[in-house]
Amino acid sequence: MKNAVFYDPDLVRSANLSEKLEVYLLKEGLPLIDPADAVLGVRFQSFTDMGLLYDGERKLLPIGYEWEPESSILGLAKGSGHLYTYHPASGQTGFVNSDICLFMSFLSCVRSFIVSRSESDQATIWTAEEMRERLAAFQRGEILAKRPNRPVFDHKAELTRMRANFEEKDAPSLAGENYWWSCVLEQLEDGLL
Repeated sequence: MKNAVFYDPDLVRSANLSEKLEVYLLKEGLPLIDPADAVLGVRFQSFTDMGLLYDGERKLLPIGYEWEPESSILGLAKGSGHLYTYHPASGQTGFVNSDICLFMSFLSCVRSFIVSRSESDQATIWTAEEMRERLAAFQRGEILAKRPNRPVFDHKAELTRMRANFEEKDAPSLAGENYWWSCVLEQLEDGLL
């Protein structure tokens, strides 16, 4: 991968992850995301100087963050490879996904949802000169009034489909109302994201 984030081999190996996941982090890497393209503020970063994080219950290999590293770090649990958020100020963690590939898939779904929603909400923008020409053509009968044939984005149906997809692929990610993906879907439903 050309624009990828790779991780320290010694640190990755100390997390006792599956061989497949180790290869993924060391050879393929996670995508290097430009801040303008970050979905839900997620960016991947190698925290070589941080070591494994410990929340009192599990050790996490830090792989990225959400919005700012000071507020929420994303980490893979030692042994299982489950993805958690880690909040440095409180030391608390929260379950996100059963593995990083599912997380990447879910992020892609949310990106598609946001793009589709914003495309359906966009109006056609005309300059004043273009509008005068169109109005004159309309008055001459050259343009018939009609609605654009754009498919209507069904916000509720898409969210229902996305929730069912997440539930099918990784039910634990939605097992609690305060879990990361449960909160994201709720915010999308409420129009906050």
